[in-house]
Amino acid sequence: MEYICRICNQPRPESAFTEKSHSLHTCKKCNVLPNQRTEERDQLDEIFKIFMQTRISQKDTVRLKTLCTSKYPRVAVHATLVFEVSQLRPYKKGRFAFLEQKYPELAKRIEDAGFFYPQYIKTNSN
Repeated sequence: MEYICRICNQPRPESAFTEKSHSLHTCKKCNVLPNQRTEERDQLDEIFKIFMQTRISQKDTVRLKTLCTSKYPRVAVHATLVFEVSQLRPYKKGRFAFLEQKYPELAKRIEDAGFFYPQYIKTNSN
């Protein structure tokens, strides 16, 4: 049976995980990496989870502000993007359609960053 490592996102066989790393979902190769890479990955996962919530709360916006000043440039860019979205449309219902109509450049940046809604599929662009 294969498992997916949460750091490298690669499917690995069960033998690639130790007992301790198996519960953390990290393979042996990623388990020896410095904490920087895992910290950055955790922060990116946190940003994505905030973005996919049905409502971005005030507590989440405070957390996004702190992540905007992260030492990792990719985290800072993603956090800034999600922070802008939370200021414009904190509720998820119709968020992407709203952004696409009123703020098309922001919607394009969201798609380029990899944030998208799987259930939102363009049917006709005519």
